[in-house]
Amino acid sequence: MFHRLWRFISAALFASLVIGRAAHAITPETAPATLPHGAIVDRQPLDADHGLPEAGEQFRIRYSSIDGVGGTEAREDTGAVFLPKGPTPPGGWPVVVWAHGTVGVASACAPSLNVRSQRDMQYLGTWLSLGFAIVAPDYAGLGSPGLHHYLNSRAQAYSVLDSLLAARSVFPLQNRVVLVGQSQGAHAAFSAAGYQPQYAPDVKVIATVLTGTPYFNAQTSAAMLFASQPDPGAPDPKIPYAMYLFLSAADRDPTMQASRYFSPQALPVLNEARTLCIDELTDHSTAAGLNAGNSMQPDIQKLLDNQTPSLRYPTLHIKHPVFIGMTCRSSCNKRLRAMWPKREPPPWCVRTKGSITMRPSIRRSAIRCHSSSTSCRRESVRTHNN
Repeated sequence: MFHRLWRFISAALFASLVIGRAAHAITPETAPATLPHGAIVDRQPLDADHGLPEAGEQFRIRYSSIDGVGGTEAREDTGAVFLPKGPTPPGGWPVVVWAHGTVGVASACAPSLNVRSQRDMQYLGTWLSLGFAIVAPDYAGLGSPGLHHYLNSRAQAYSVLDSLLAARSVFPLQNRVVLVGQSQGAHAAFSAAGYQPQYAPDVKVIATVLTGTPYFNAQTSAAMLFASQPDPGAPDPKIPYAMYLFLSAADRDPTMQASRYFSPQALPVLNEARTLCIDELTDHSTAAGLNAGNSMQPDIQKLLDNQTPSLRYPTLHIKHPVFIGMTCRSSCNKRLRAMWPKREPPPWCVRTKGSITMRPSIRRSAIRCHSSSTSCRRESVRTHNN
């Protein structure tokens, strides 16, 4: 249990610490209009072992999508649909689109092919008990052909939005959608919120809920990502995430040499990362004693720089309410005050008399983190878009 908890915390830290200093968002790209997407190809009852106890019905789906990595080719992706127990309400079920956290980059790591964690069962079961249907995409390359390109914003967004379009065409679902994601899933959900107006304009997203949300820009550094390790000499459970980023880059450019980015000590584990899912890969990385000091070559920053354009959100200007949850200890209190001692805070925060507050344009309620402690209090603010 402790190891699983630490992996969850590490994923959240890796996500919440990729914080940039400016909000220079890239412009969303419109998918080729000639490529059909978002249609059901197949649906089958989901294996009960891979389902949710609170679901009345549950299915594994395969649907048409567009390759968001290249942006020009059709593909098929997979996911799951969970319907609540009880009679269908008039007009259908309201919908939560669940964007999952890091599982790996191999097809076999897809959530629809595996047992859900107890945490996910409890969380998603709560949404079902409240009368929400759940559409849960696997993402491109998970459960479908090809390598999953980790944290590719457009690829994740297309897969998320197409899973919803496909599910809505065959299941009794309302056009009232909440995008929900954790860690990598928060990245996928916020990317989907940004691409939705162009890619799926008829979808009505009423809110987006994010926790452990990654943010990348031109100032994001590898040193910053790994600076949170309490004991620099101890194994760092964030190393597998860097390996997944490398594999995604190398899938597009096979000439990339792993030895330029990872040390001889890390290379055997990197070779396993293509097929191992996150829990097992973290075990192997920990057993090898890998951390930033003994695993990374100086060129790891070049890898991050080259990948950053594909990791960035299409926009930060979202027209519906967005909730972003972050830990005060790792984000506002320690990291933000350390990174912005004499500068303006990041784009989603404002500095007020020794504390840093989330901007009201980002979400309805701000969490204020005080410089004198790690405690927080919630403050009501008005949502606006700027």
